[in-house]
Amino acid sequence: MQITAQSYIIAFRSGGNFKPSDSVAGILINHRVENGTLTLLTKELSSGTKEVRENIVLLLERLGLEMDAPTPDKFPIIRDQAIIRALVVGGFTKDDAAASRAATILTERCKPSDLAAFSDVYAASLQQLKGQYLYIAAKAKTLEARPSVEKMALQPKWRDEPERREAIRIAQAALGNTQIEDEFINAAIQAAKSAPPAPPNRFYNVGAAKDGTELAKRLEPLGLIGTRRSLLLVCSYLRSPLKSYVPDVSEKSVRSPALEALLYNFPDERVLNKPRDLSGWSTTEQFCVDHLGAVFEGTTPDIPPDQAYPTRILPRS
Repeated sequence: MQITAQSYIIAFRSGGNFKPSDSVAGILINHRVENGTLTLLTKELSSGTKEVRENIVLLLERLGLEMDAPTPDKFPIIRDQAIIRALVVGGFTKDDAAASRAATILTERCKPSDLAAFSDVYAASLQQLKGQYLYIAAKAKTLEARPSVEKMALQPKWRDEPERREAIRIAQAALGNTQIEDEFINAAIQAAKSAPPAPPNRFYNVGAAKDGTELAKRLEPLGLIGTRRSLLLVCSYLRSPLKSYVPDVSEKSVRSPALEALLYNFPDERVLNKPRDLSGWSTTEQFCVDHLGAVFEGTTPDIPPDQAYPTRILPRS
């Protein structure tokens, strides 16, 4: 039996949870959701309990992804404007876990251009000095919100608490504050230049290897900023020999967080998802050339392997 939107709402009110294996065939008709169905879900999203709201957000995510029909070289993402509007508006009617989940879905599953259609919503909220849309406005490049963001940056609650300070600085840089963006860019460059020696390993000689752990950390905010300047710097590390290290766990090329920063901005591009050979890496580099104007000299270098990084003999459990 096909499950309708009303059936899902009743189940959620009774304590049921939406699962990845649940069918949405009763809601999707020819890859579309009827207006009445979406109105019903949005109404419950605006008024339901936090548990019901979070489940509806997950249901909307699934519907949005199922409505997409990507070509083989693309990932499914949420493109439908009605689904995005439901998450943008209904998802944030309350300050709860559902709103946090909606924010994550919107920033990870949508392209900047699709989010930009609702810039008036983000700008109006930020004008009231509310931070719920901060990362979404940054990704959407809601430039009209910059004065509000700059004003927020002066408030003690955004200036003095480290996590909030990082968020507001990223938004400032994303919306055109080049002084702040330069600070993020220079921090990444300095992290690469001053990379310390790799942690000692008793099982093999690490030689002249350098520890790029700090650089890997610095690449993520550049992806969140998402301007061409920041992403061009990210592209430059697609050939880096540096690795990040977790002693007794793993060593991982900093090319991986560089790819993640790019994929955040181009979430439908399979070419940015873990190339497995030199041909794949060359295709990734060409994407950066075509879409960002990146320049790479010479052939693509060998790929540093990600592997375990034992530094001592661990006791048997």
